[in-house]
Amino acid sequence: MKTLTALLSLCMLTGIYSYGQSNSGTMNASINKTFSVEKNGTEFPYHVKVMEHRNYPIDLENKNKNMVNKDRENKAAQVVKLIAVDSNNDSNYEHYMVLKYYKTVTDSFKVVPTDKGFAVKVDDKTMEYFVDEGIYFINNKDQDFFMIEEFKEIG
Repeated sequence: MKTLTALLSLCMLTGIYSYGQSNSGTMNASINKTFSVEKNGTEFPYHVKVMEHRNYPIDLENKNKNMVNKDRENKAAQVVKLIAVDSNNDSNYEHYMVLKYYKTVTDSFKVVPTDKGFAVKVDDKTMEYFVDEGIYFINNKDQDFFMIEEFKEIG
């Protein structure tokens, strides 16, 4: 019994120590918005859900290699946002996009309505989504900032 207790204690301490020594921090958030788009003189609502995950890499400066208290090297966070669009006002989302970019902690992320859908604005960069067509558009100057992967509901 003592051996089992000692083994479990050792495993727990190892797990807690390795968790505390991880090289990144994370943050998760979620946004739900309802907008409307006009088709043939009638307004149709649609829903946008944005789920966010940020990974903050933590690197230590090499100049403090042998010191106990080391300075951190600032690096941009990798931001990943899953954007789900429900365009026919049912309980299922029809279109999914994964939007990725690198940004600092203080970026300004907004989802704003447009005449044909919505726009995602991060500081001065814009990605526009057209609800009727189910497509997105990124200005040429912002192509290097956003990375997008698309998914559609099958069936």
